[in-house]
Amino acid sequence: MAKPKTICFFARVKNRDVLERVEFYARDIAILKELGYEVRIATTPGELAPADLYYGWWWTWGFVPVTCAALRRKPVVITGVFDLWCFDTRPLLHRALHRLALRHADANVFISTLERDQVSERFTVRRPIYSPLTVDTDLYRPLERETDCTQNPYALTFAGSGMNDGNSRRKCIEELIRAAPLIRSRFPQLRFVIAGNKGTDYPGLAAVAAEVGAADYIEFPGVVSRERKIELMQNCAVYLQPSRFEGFGLSLLEAMSCGAAVVSSPVGAVPEVLGECGTMADGADPNSIASQTIGLLADQSRLLQTRKAARERAIEQFGRQRRSDDLERLLTELAR
Repeated sequence: MAKPKTICFFARVKNRDVLERVEFYARDIAILKELGYEVRIATTPGELAPADLYYGWWWTWGFVPVTCAALRRKPVVITGVFDLWCFDTRPLLHRALHRLALRHADANVFISTLERDQVSERFTVRRPIYSPLTVDTDLYRPLERETDCTQNPYALTFAGSGMNDGNSRRKCIEELIRAAPLIRSRFPQLRFVIAGNKGTDYPGLAAVAAEVGAADYIEFPGVVSRERKIELMQNCAVYLQPSRFEGFGLSLLEAMSCGAAVVSSPVGAVPEVLGECGTMADGADPNSIASQTIGLLADQSRLLQTRKAARERAIEQFGRQRRSDDLERLLTELAR
């Protein structure tokens, strides 16, 4: 079989601009183009176009490109986060479709070793591969000067896919808001910036901020541009991402690459990403978030060491070229 020339990239999203705004979509699309493929985008089943290979994000909708590829006798790759932690709560049909995609995709590319191993142990998985998400360390980089966190200091959080449909509960945003007054009692000038789409969860979160008396120093700027996100990460006093589960933690990795000191939680794939280069807290406990954040901010030597180590780990373990090499190798093998 000749090397595929066209790839149909499928992700079931409501708006196409999400594919440019959300880094893991945008990065994979860019990598495929850089590898020399013509990439045809599809966001609905009806948009799936003839191609030499199909590349789908998420097993939730993986059956769509898998079925299309089977009908056209073309190879198909599925990647993303499987979310095994909540798999058993899904409707029976959804679970069956997940398993179908795992069995029939020519390759299943997991972004953490945790999910690759756990999913492979529980289900029949055809060609499970580990290839982590990566970061453009030239774009997401620290400032050339050392960040002066005494000037307009703030703690930064990105709500990932947004404050929607309970996602903020997984991200422990309410607990973080309740921790804010405790942290503020030790660092009275510290503000909190919680960025991300103000979805269905936002009104309740704003109410919690008012309830604990933190509305004046917690900002919800909503969706921000990539340039503004990098600027915020470069200048924050600390990056807070407590969580109940993370299939990877791309925003966390981006903050690390920008040289931010990180407080997260030892759940899901976070230990794989953060390693020993950050501070861990119980995301479900505001007191734990507060104590770990205060301890980090109060120790300037540890703070600087953490920032340096985080940046080095991002470069050494998650540089952009790693996923590009993984995908090039995989697609070449599938072509054979």
